[in-house]
Amino acid sequence: MKRTILACISFTILFLLILLCYISLLILPCCISLIEAKTFKVVSYNVQTLFDLTKDGTEFNEYIPNTTYGWTQKMLDIKAGNIAEVINDLKADVVMLQEVESKKSLLLLRNKLKNLQVNYPYFAIADSKATTMKCAVLSKFPIVEKKEIPVDNEFARDILKITLDIDGNFFILFNNHWKSKRSPESHRIAYAKTLKREIDKLKYKDDFILVGDFNSNYNEYDTFKNNNKLNDTAGITGINHILQTIKNFQMVNEQIMTTQVANEYLYNLWLEIYKNRRWSHNLFGKKNSLDNIIISNALYDDKGISYIDNSFDKFDPDYLFKENKVYRWQRARKGHGKHLGKGYSDHLPIFANFSNKPFHFQNNGSLPDENMNVTLQKSKKMTISDLYASKIGPVNYSLEKCAVIYKYKNNAIIKQKNGRAIFLYKIGSNLEYGKVYNLRVKILDDYHGLRQIIKINALKKVSQTTNLVFYLRNDPAADFSEPDLQNEIVSEIEGIYNRGYLYYGHNLKIKLYFKDKKLKPENGLLIVLKKVRIGYYKYPELVIEKSEQISLR
Repeated sequence: MKRTILACISFTILFLLILLCYISLLILPCCISLIEAKTFKVVSYNVQTLFDLTKDGTEFNEYIPNTTYGWTQKMLDIKAGNIAEVINDLKADVVMLQEVESKKSLLLLRNKLKNLQVNYPYFAIADSKATTMKCAVLSKFPIVEKKEIPVDNEFARDILKITLDIDGNFFILFNNHWKSKRSPESHRIAYAKTLKREIDKLKYKDDFILVGDFNSNYNEYDTFKNNNKLNDTAGITGINHILQTIKNFQMVNEQIMTTQVANEYLYNLWLEIYKNRRWSHNLFGKKNSLDNIIISNALYDDKGISYIDNSFDKFDPDYLFKENKVYRWQRARKGHGKHLGKGYSDHLPIFANFSNKPFHFQNNGSLPDENMNVTLQKSKKMTISDLYASKIGPVNYSLEKCAVIYKYKNNAIIKQKNGRAIFLYKIGSNLEYGKVYNLRVKILDDYHGLRQIIKINALKKVSQTTNLVFYLRNDPAADFSEPDLQNEIVSEIEGIYNRGYLYYGHNLKIKLYFKDKKLKPENGLLIVLKKVRIGYYKYPELVIEKSEQISLR
């Protein structure tokens, strides 16, 4: 009897152990998925006066609905649709917005994004105070806390503080829209002091960032000091001195961030890119970095959220420019200044990437060399062909022996001999046509199907190539819509132009894109194209950017 009981007990224990192992096998994948590495993008975008169609009495005159200014449902739909197009192209996970009038206009924008198959389930707006414009946020992550921080001025916009839950990690974001430079610096210092008091309430290791339109340059202490209209504070600035983004009259760098033992100093991400790109607002030819992302020391540790080094940049595709100016929302210059239903915003969006993985430096944590003539640090060696199979976003790849086979303004195309070509978008100013370089790729992007490099941070000149003919496409009867020919340069091709297409070879055709519409020929003419690039915007196209690239046969 005792043996039977002992046998039953042993069998029961064995069964429970087997059951426990089985349950643990079921739970383990779930646990692994919970700690799976996640990378996400945060965007800051001043959308320039996104007003609704309700008259509240706080609107600018030109946005009072259905008046001679023409702010109508049609205009609102166009404006919200245009802004949604930009956000869609940014592929952002969190969008911090400025100049949103109300919850109604925020929800309209959110619905426009839904129409583009982009869903932001979570949103918030600082609407407790009846200011003309407000800070808002659209997020793919849950907002677990929202707080509006009033500034000690009845006309000042509230600072919007939100806390996101990123797979169990809390991430705090402060969204700002400080007083414009129509007022002196003392008005912006009021915002900075309010913000600093809130920061000082946080724990040392809390992950947080400051974003928004600060109406201050990243180096305001230097740019405003001789401006008597702005400098009413004896040289003290909100963004630099109060928020402490400078130390001993120098901008705080990443070395200071990683060695400080308290949350004393903050780091402005404009320092991550080359000086000639450090602007997001261009008024009457004066370029300013009014929009900022400023990060805290905790984003450099191995806990919670971390910053992805060198991932900061501005978003500046061609369609956000008109006649070399930022394509702001357009109103007529004469008469009542009616809304024209064209344009986007007078600000460019800025962005940075973050992760729940531990921080690690790219390029040994050093800033990019301004003349770009530096030695390559350790990175993964790739070919240009490899880049077409790579993920997009932040990378750390080195390319060797790349010839510059095309230049137009700040754009360039590079190619490896007997390999593929790729487009460098607005980062080619320091490249010389015909020369060969080694370089490091930091950010890859797909723009409506066009694979392109949008950030490099190391470049080394290798040699001068003497004959580029071996790098160009010399087969005028080839099908240039083939995917592998994207970004190649066609040496010469002729055909009949008709309604936007070039008809050539044996029943082949390809779309033509004219950067200058004046270069477009009449239908039915036989034309010759020389040294044109094969671009891609939802479909393959030959891009004509210079007058010498097209002639009549």
